[in-house]
Amino acid sequence: MPRGKPVILSNGSEWSTRQAAEDYFRDLRDRYPLETVIDEPQDHDDLCALLERYDAAIYDGPSKIGCGVSHFVTRQNEVHGGKSIGFWVIRSDGTETDFSFPTAVAGRSKDRDAGFVVACRESVYEIISLAKKNHFAAFGNQSGHVRCEVTDELVSAFDAKLDYAPTSFGDIVWEFRKVEGWEAAIPPGIVSPSSDAQLSAIFTDIDALARFRVFHASRCQMRIVAKSLKPTQLLATRSNAVRQPVRLP
Repeated sequence: MPRGKPVILSNGSEWSTRQAAEDYFRDLRDRYPLETVIDEPQDHDDLCALLERYDAAIYDGPSKIGCGVSHFVTRQNEVHGGKSIGFWVIRSDGTETDFSFPTAVAGRSKDRDAGFVVACRESVYEIISLAKKNHFAAFGNQSGHVRCEVTDELVSAFDAKLDYAPTSFGDIVWEFRKVEGWEAAIPPGIVSPSSDAQLSAIFTDIDALARFRVFHASRCQMRIVAKSLKPTQLLATRSNAVRQPVRLP
């Protein structure tokens, strides 16, 4: 991303340039002593949205969000003999990992890796849409509403969306890459190259497409949630038990 373009996060926070966003998160980091929970609601919300941006763009490793976010801390990192202060995310299950806020702000990824995730989403889009339709038909009340798994409020199909939980879609894709031996890079010929007027990448290797669909079906777990929920609410509840899981047809 060019440094002159705005950075906009899913929670509505935005900055006019990448440098401004980096400065904001650097100042946020420096306000908190090491190993202190970052407990200001806006700071926590901004970090959750930043981590979501990281997971959406960086496809050469497992999800940083994982099963959901409990809280963030700052911690001293030691790499190759050097020391630096960075953010760490503590997940709902107690696992933890660091992440680079400049990398998250930049939101860059390798084109072929990014295209692969898009192709994976496209390959299961129709079956996921049918799963949602079938779920509302099976569990909807007389008005066609079902309960949001996070708020317990009744929602219509129009006001609801599917959310992967506890395993994110990104982690399913990464696990598939490991099974295929593609951790380092997606081989040429698996997904369509970028071209003019191409709306999204798709699988060009039909056998790979079929293998991913089978793998996705074996790992996919989804829930119904309200579209209005913030990313922080979804992340914090990702490891919660699901009362009525959405089943694939």
